[in-house]
Amino acid sequence: MPSRNGNRAASYGPLPRLSAGSLGEPALDSLSRSLTREERSALLERIEKSLSIGEDARRQIIHSELQKDRRNELIRADMEKLTLGERFQLWVSGLFRAGGQRDRFIALRLSQARQRVREHPRDLADFEGRRFLPGLPGEIRPLYRAAQPLAGFFSYISNDPAALRTMLDYLLARRIPDARTSLEQLCPVQELQETFGETESPGKLKQTVLERLSRYVESIPDSVMEELESGMKPLYLFRDLVLFDYDSFFALFRSSGAEALGEGEVSFANAPVAAALERVEELYLALYYCARAGGEPSMYAELLHAYCALRQDQSRNQQNQTQDQETPLEDLPAFDEEKLLQRNLLLLAREAARLRDTVPFQEMIRFFRNDPYYRFMAYTPRVRLREFYYANLKIKMLDQLDQRFQELRKGALDQMIQSIFPRGLRGFEYFGPDIETGIGRSGIAELRVHRSLQFIQTFFQTVFHDDLAAFLRILSRMMPSRSRSSSVDISLFAASLEDLEQRLRTFDMSFSPDSDEGKTFYRYRFGTADRDPGQLNAYRALVQQKNRDAREMAEKFQELLQGLRSRFLALQRGSMTQMNERYRNFDPAPGEDRPFQTRLERFLKILESSRNIMGQLLLLERDPGST
Repeated sequence: MPSRNGNRAASYGPLPRLSAGSLGEPALDSLSRSLTREERSALLERIEKSLSIGEDARRQIIHSELQKDRRNELIRADMEKLTLGERFQLWVSGLFRAGGQRDRFIALRLSQARQRVREHPRDLADFEGRRFLPGLPGEIRPLYRAAQPLAGFFSYISNDPAALRTMLDYLLARRIPDARTSLEQLCPVQELQETFGETESPGKLKQTVLERLSRYVESIPDSVMEELESGMKPLYLFRDLVLFDYDSFFALFRSSGAEALGEGEVSFANAPVAAALERVEELYLALYYCARAGGEPSMYAELLHAYCALRQDQSRNQQNQTQDQETPLEDLPAFDEEKLLQRNLLLLAREAARLRDTVPFQEMIRFFRNDPYYRFMAYTPRVRLREFYYANLKIKMLDQLDQRFQELRKGALDQMIQSIFPRGLRGFEYFGPDIETGIGRSGIAELRVHRSLQFIQTFFQTVFHDDLAAFLRILSRMMPSRSRSSSVDISLFAASLEDLEQRLRTFDMSFSPDSDEGKTFYRYRFGTADRDPGQLNAYRALVQQKNRDAREMAEKFQELLQGLRSRFLALQRGSMTQMNERYRNFDPAPGEDRPFQTRLERFLKILESSRNIMGQLLLLERDPGST
């Protein structure tokens, strides 16, 4: 049964698809590209849209004309509601002016709008001269003074989407019950390691995380998200009022924002309606938004706390002050500014309510638009918090996955190695990790081959010598005469493995303190400052040669594993009954019904696992970030 929020899941976008063969092939790179630059940009853009960031109030006003039928319907309904006095006025107007009844009714409504404006204690507009008078900016001045203390806060969140993301991330982590804030809470590390061990695919890890993330975000009840969105309304409904361009508005009246903020009297001039009307409409729209907040608004304390902490951190960075350790937001004490911001928001809401109730903006706008039914459609910012939460967590979780990928890969490799070699990897007699550390300390060369060669060494000691070599000898002898070439191939594989083991032993012996090369490594172990350039070049060449030797042995080992695996798969497709009988003649195994088939299947698993482990070990050794 689909979830009640099932339809919403599609809005998050499709999950990444795995390419063909991606589960069976060794990974060729780390998760550094699990979130490409294009994907990250798309997610950030999606976040901005979900939060209505960067929308210009002027683009939110859409001037709209009523359809003729709707307009006629409204006029007819209003005319039916006329009082006796209004009906008399309408009749008298017909004695002195031409035009139909509807035209005279429109004129009556415009006259009434003008009268309401004139009844205001201050002179707001000169209707004959089509000018706004000094009384209008005088009324707006207290609003500007109330909005100014909040300008820094609203400018910050409007101009810095990353900061707003941080603030909302902190809010949601504190307000959503059992919120997931880290990769481990979403997907246990053990599960991710097992997934990588089974698939060896970074893409599969990414898909696992995104599937889990989608289910988690969908599981959050609608009521929780709706309550949070409602609580965030002041953040959006007061933004346009605080960030309104008061300075340009007062400039229309031959003054400035600085003068309006001052304590003394300000002498405003008249402003032409043609220049100021759209600004008045913008302000009216901003006041309209504030009315939708209702009551006495307040902002979430978490948002203000995060804002104050971010500004403090920004101030320290500008002053080149550093902290020994970054303190989590929840551990920081409350800031005095938090209460001040809440108080200033309340004062602004009260001033906005006073202005809406006392200044007839609507009547002025309709009169100067010469239409009592004039309207403009206002786009109200809408917060899509669930969409933001998913996109933000997607960035956050995939970034954490990238940061921990080497750790996950190492953990998965340890588990894979443990499944083949329960007692762990065997060490060399002379070549150890301390040799690599000493070479790296020299600063002129690096050797990172120890673990892959250690795996090969352990394979020889615990798999090849324990029973694989014996199995290959029996296999080469038991092959029927018609498969003589296969018998020869198997013998060659066994001989090649023995040769490789001898090369590995020689490589180990070269690090012995008694060998010339071993003495060189020992001498350079603790520094190269007193060496001349010729000696350093010779040392660098020696390390490079060791790297080449190690890579050649690793590649040869993988080649032999793949060759044996292919040969064993071919045998597996043959008659197992006949091969079991033949094998029993060379190696009687009491109680075993399928001695050959059992061993073949076990070695196939070991060869496949060993080949995959070697591929991952080599990737780790080639990646500088894996150390």
